[in-house]
Amino acid sequence: MPLFCRYYAQKYPEIDDVVMVTVRSIAEMGAYVHLLEYNNIEGMILLSELSRRRIRSMNKLIRVGKTEPVVVIRVDKEKGYIDLSKRRVSKEDVERCTEKFAKAKAVNSIIRHVGELLSYTTEEQVEELYLRTAWHFEEKYKKQACAYDVFKQAVIDPKILEECQLDEETREVLLTQIQRKLQSQAVKIRADIEVSCFEYEGIDAVKSALLAGIKMSTTEIPIRINLIAPPLYVMTTQTTEKQDGLRALEGAIEGVTTVIKEFGGTLTIKMAPKIVTDVEEADLARQLEKAEEENREVAGDDDEEEEEEGMGELAIDSEEEVGEGKKEEVVVEGKKEEAGEGKKEEATKEEAAKEEATKEEATKEEE
Repeated sequence: MPLFCRYYAQKYPEIDDVVMVTVRSIAEMGAYVHLLEYNNIEGMILLSELSRRRIRSMNKLIRVGKTEPVVVIRVDKEKGYIDLSKRRVSKEDVERCTEKFAKAKAVNSIIRHVGELLSYTTEEQVEELYLRTAWHFEEKYKKQACAYDVFKQAVIDPKILEECQLDEETREVLLTQIQRKLQSQAVKIRADIEVSCFEYEGIDAVKSALLAGIKMSTTEIPIRINLIAPPLYVMTTQTTEKQDGLRALEGAIEGVTTVIKEFGGTLTIKMAPKIVTDVEEADLARQLEKAEEENREVAGDDDEEEEEEGMGELAIDSEEEVGEGKKEEVVVEGKKEEAGEGKKEEATKEEAAKEEATKEEATKEEE
């Protein structure tokens, strides 16, 4: 039987806390949800707290099974009632809550798995392990979900766990799970920019600016710039340190901007530096492949033009040959005409000879 435990030391959230919930059912008064970080205790989003606008379709606003951040507006710890609001959550709240939830969930997974490996049978045992480890660090640093960062540091420096007052076996199992699940993984970061220059330097100015951005890469954070289609370029890097990678691309964009402006050109950020998913990475790969195919097609068009020019020369040669053939036919016809004239001359001579013979006979008769 799997063991469960809330993510934080307090059993209930405080007013104005942004929490992650999963919608379980929708009723006339609102939507019933489970608070994932607080061991799935029930809460309710009132109908009036779903949206700032007029509700035309409930399904477009909220769906059963959907997970999303909401803000706590009322808490009755005695009765266990928790009222929540979706319309009061800002974009910044969503980002912070999503990041905090992901970290707390990772820590919860580690603690529960350690409990399973140590054959814990009750949730009280899991809670005790939480008190000695994750909640100990959250109390120490006065920040929820900070245990994730401490555990991640323990991958490099295991001595951090010595203050947790754990027996040798528990500490070894915990450290093994931390190293297995929180080993730093490289993230891919991307930014899309448009770089153009219509001054005399033109393409040379663009090249110089892009090279300035590439020169800002380091061994730990290598920066690459690829052409999608002029003037759109994609700038990418891959690193285990998310924030350092984002700052590196921002710095590279500033470097490109400085150089291109010196030449009278412009740079427009189409997409600010962000961590990309595997789906977005695959889409980028398709775009780059398509760009390469288009470049190959352009080169192929040049070859075809050369071939067409060659065929034109052949066509001209063929016309000349045809012309020569006609001349030959004309010559042949001329010979035929000459032959006909010769026959006419022969016929005239025969007639003249007959006339002379007739005259001679007539003369003899007269004599």
